[in-house]
Amino acid sequence: MARVAWTARLRPDRIDAYLEAHAAVWPEALAAITAAGIRDYSIWLFEDRVFAQYECDDPEEALRIEGAAEATVRWRAQMREYFMPEVATEGVVWLREIFRLD
Repeated sequence: MARVAWTARLRPDRIDAYLEAHAAVWPEALAAITAAGIRDYSIWLFEDRVFAQYECDDPEEALRIEGAAEATVRWRAQMREYFMPEVATEGVVWLREIFRLD
């Protein structure tokens, strides 16, 4: 099992809309995440930055499966408007785990 984490900055004027969107994630987007083998997915907010973490068996395969789903393509297109421009051009910043207490 692997744990994967990422971070990105939100546009300050779009934080509330991002929170609203995540209060009602589309069922088909949730199904795509689950079908990709992603579990225990959490997103945290600190000021204008979101931090996310999830577990999966194979991170590369999970991203490939999830990214191929039509619901994921539509969801990510909608989410891009909430993030700072670097997310559209460079993607999110993947984080390296440096400590873990099991």
